[in-house]
Amino acid sequence: MRFLLSRTDALGDLVISLPLQARILSREPGAEIHWLVKPYAAPLLEHLPGIAGVHLRGTNQELFSLMREGGFDAVLNLFHRDPAVTLAARDAGIPVRVARARGFAQIRAATHLLWKGRIGSGRHEADNVLDFLEPWGWSGGWPTPPALVVTEAERAVGEADLAGTPHPRLAVATRSSGSSAYPSAAWWARAFPVLAGAGWHPVIVAPPEDSSLSAASLRGLMGRLAACDAFLGPSTGPTQMAAALGLPVLALLGRSPNRGPSRWTPLGAQVQVLQYPTPEADLEGGMDRLDPADLLPHLERLR
Repeated sequence: MRFLLSRTDALGDLVISLPLQARILSREPGAEIHWLVKPYAAPLLEHLPGIAGVHLRGTNQELFSLMREGGFDAVLNLFHRDPAVTLAARDAGIPVRVARARGFAQIRAATHLLWKGRIGSGRHEADNVLDFLEPWGWSGGWPTPPALVVTEAERAVGEADLAGTPHPRLAVATRSSGSSAYPSAAWWARAFPVLAGAGWHPVIVAPPEDSSLSAASLRGLMGRLAACDAFLGPSTGPTQMAAALGLPVLALLGRSPNRGPSRWTPLGAQVQVLQYPTPEADLEGGMDRLDPADLLPHLERLR
């Protein structure tokens, strides 16, 4: 069976959707897995076993051509805000089209609809993604943690990029590119001396404009992450990437149901989560209420 898994939004969403591929292949080892992603996210999928093809989300005309020519048996539109994926699949006559029940046109175009809500449900986003396998009876159960692959050459380049930073290196992402909560620059200015005093050597790896390192490609960022000993950051793509690369991760997560740990905790063997101590709104300085010293017990457990 030839599947097209469409995840045309953010990096972290793509990483947290990888358990879907693992579940399909565990149930049907001969399945052919294709991904449809935004061009900036495609490098994440390089070197991953089990992927037959990676397709870039371009214009709607290119999307309709892909659906007609791809020979897919099933399309799973994981990002409901891209309804053209489901419409193009219907136009191509693809037998199984799974989508969320968001928007009248998409509801009409899908063969199978997911009516479950995600926000405030208390379910992890990886569980929400596995729901797309309900037509085959393959949903449910704990998802396999995602695993990204870095080559030895990429790891060596990352090591060279960080040669001026001694071990133990603590990779840091200071901000989220989305709507998630994160500490202010002033909070980080207080936190870095505390981290250094505990023996860590923080290095900002993301976003590029906050880092003293030269700009790197997405694969270059992965190499730099692999050259570090642990990771610290809010709910953002690099945080999910670090966990999927097997790094010990301390994730700073918000308190609202849509941004909290029940939905967005990175899946990995060595993940700690820290939330700010009071119930105020995430995006009104909540993270700045953290005492930087509260990071240290969590990081010590990761060390």
